[in-house]
Amino acid sequence: MPLVEELPSHLATPLLKELRRGDLVAVISADLDRTSRFSEEWLVLTERDLQVWARNGHGSDAQRGFTIELDRIKQAANEPLVGGGTFRVQADGQTLDVLRYTHAQQNKFSRVAKFLNDRRKYREALKKGEAKGEPPVLVPDEDEQKRCPSCKLHLPKDSKVCPACLSKGKVLKRLMKYVRPHWKSVAAIWVLMLVGLGLSLIPPYLTRPLMDLVLAPQGVVLPEAERVALLGLLVLAMLAVQLAGNVIGIFRGREAVALGTRMSHEMRADLFGHLQRLSMKFFDKRQTGSLMARVTRDTQSLENVLVDGVQHFLSNILLFLGIGCVLLWMNWKLTLLALVPAPLVLILSGMFYRRLITRWRACWHLHARMSALVNDTLSGMRIVRAFAKEDREIGRFGERSADVYRAERDADQLRMTAFPLLFFVMHTGTIIVWYFGGRGVLGGDFTLGTLIAFNAYLLMFFGPLQWMSHIADYLSRSLAAAERVFEILDTDPEVRDLDDARALPALKGAVEFRRVTFGYEKHKPVIKEMSFTVAPGEMIGLVGKSGAGKSTTINLLCRFYDPQEGEILIDGVPLKKLRQQDLRSQVGMVLQDTFLFSGTIAENIAYGKPDATREEIMAAAKAANAHDFICQRPDGYDSQVGERGQALSAGERQRVSIARAILHNPRILILDEATSSVDTETEKQIQEAIARLIRNRTTFAIAHRLSTLRNAHRLLVLREGEIAESGTHEELMEKKGEFHKLVAMQQDMSRIIEVGG
Repeated sequence: MPLVEELPSHLATPLLKELRRGDLVAVISADLDRTSRFSEEWLVLTERDLQVWARNGHGSDAQRGFTIELDRIKQAANEPLVGGGTFRVQADGQTLDVLRYTHAQQNKFSRVAKFLNDRRKYREALKKGEAKGEPPVLVPDEDEQKRCPSCKLHLPKDSKVCPACLSKGKVLKRLMKYVRPHWKSVAAIWVLMLVGLGLSLIPPYLTRPLMDLVLAPQGVVLPEAERVALLGLLVLAMLAVQLAGNVIGIFRGREAVALGTRMSHEMRADLFGHLQRLSMKFFDKRQTGSLMARVTRDTQSLENVLVDGVQHFLSNILLFLGIGCVLLWMNWKLTLLALVPAPLVLILSGMFYRRLITRWRACWHLHARMSALVNDTLSGMRIVRAFAKEDREIGRFGERSADVYRAERDADQLRMTAFPLLFFVMHTGTIIVWYFGGRGVLGGDFTLGTLIAFNAYLLMFFGPLQWMSHIADYLSRSLAAAERVFEILDTDPEVRDLDDARALPALKGAVEFRRVTFGYEKHKPVIKEMSFTVAPGEMIGLVGKSGAGKSTTINLLCRFYDPQEGEILIDGVPLKKLRQQDLRSQVGMVLQDTFLFSGTIAENIAYGKPDATREEIMAAAKAANAHDFICQRPDGYDSQVGERGQALSAGERQRVSIARAILHNPRILILDEATSSVDTETEKQIQEAIARLIRNRTTFAIAHRLSTLRNAHRLLVLREGEIAESGTHEELMEKKGEFHKLVAMQQDMSRIIEVGG
């Protein structure tokens, strides 16, 4: 299947005149012209040549402006520019700029460049009789095939739901999924609701005999004693109905609250559970404060709509219909007169609703930005204090708080303008009824009691109508929250287990990288065709400058990300064919930035093995040289570590982390700068603990101090995502290559520090 984007008519007509569909390999849009102004140009690849088409003037058909035969292209590349890039080819000893594009288009042009380069290599190998496998092809990427038909934005992977176009009706329908398992509670609420609504229709009707027979009788007047008795009977009936209605309302409200909070708990659990399954790339692109707001504030908003919104919506709809029928039965002419303002109310409600939901969405995003800033500032309070930047952070928070204030002020001012106006328009119907109804009473068409009862029902009728106008404000907040929750729930993890993923037996620890290429952004590879093998129990040191790809290699080994090309094998089995849970249960990590959870020291050591006995925890702590400092604390192993382990020193946190890894007992161990940022004595204790930890385990170690890797079986020296050298410490020093330079630079830096010390 060729990579052919949807062709606009001004391109399709002239293009298809010249080419047959089968000749096309790709038709890809670019959004900049040669001067980097927004424009529309198209790269057209055929079996024979590469063409560029552009519209020649407004409203005219596109015309071909550039053509080059594919066999003349020696190299294709994408050159990054500010805000985008240039697609270039080398041909006949020249470098030609073909077209330009923004960052949004970069991925597909990177794939085109790779296809052209692979095609050239394959054809050269074919001429030499060395070609293997099938010729390279350019097929649509899954993400490029899946776009929202309405807004043309990419759909979430493995999802047909576009968060930007999510229908409000569909949101409510999806919310009902949390209602279905609790149908018995829903049925009970419905029965209580119907009985309560029926009772609420009785008191207004009782005002009719109260006026016509007791207070303002017309025609035959009952004796005073009978009127007093009837008065008492009617008042008692009203009291009984009101009491019964309130009792039913209490039971209905209690059941609704229990149901709503239970469903909110289920949704919150679903959301948090789904976040746990999402890939690291999802969290790379989002702020922690924003995600916290979705788990807490947004699910609370959904609880409100489930507890109050749904039942009030249904009860008001039923009340609206019931009272409408009563009004038509009492006097259909007055009913039609009372409904004169209704169309205007609905029009105004819809108009205000659209504006309100836009403003409440803006409020939420600004709240999320403010929460993210608060989270960052409080987490980094020591850094703020150390650099005396309290005033700067106060200023930053003040700016974001002011943005929230302005957005909420605008939204609330619109709300406070809209609803009094809607209230006035609705109640013009009552004024109309008083005028025409009063004339009817004066003319003897009906009694005063009928008019008063009619107006009482009319006021009840406008209650649901008024609530329906307020629902614009209510739903705008709640459904905007629902959209944000479902946007996460509709996001599938990029790294996921295959349907036939294997359960992993005990690992031996053999690791192999086969031509692995990976970039956090597809068009910017961090790891480039990396290949190496590691034997079980071997210790590998990863060395290189910052940004060389050391931590990325570890991330790929743990399968936090999947490589774009190549594969990684554990004990000869591709990583993608193993269950992630099984893999990570046999991989242990000791990181530079040790993270401890709020709780006790014992709980943190036992994090990877929650059922560990106190003896096992103490044995792990002793092996990590942590037992002594733990016992010196008043509460020993039950001492609280504070948020992120702030109650412990850096060296103590590191030793607790090592104890956690020892108790976890992994087959593959990862040490990422495990001895950095500690004093010499602490480093010695940590090194002793690490020496015990790595025995008989496949180990990958990244260290700032290259001398600490002297005991590694092999060092891999990385440079710009590629393996520049490999060998033992002594072998690499003898080569006097990249590793020798790094060691010399570090020694020079140490001497500078000593002189300046």
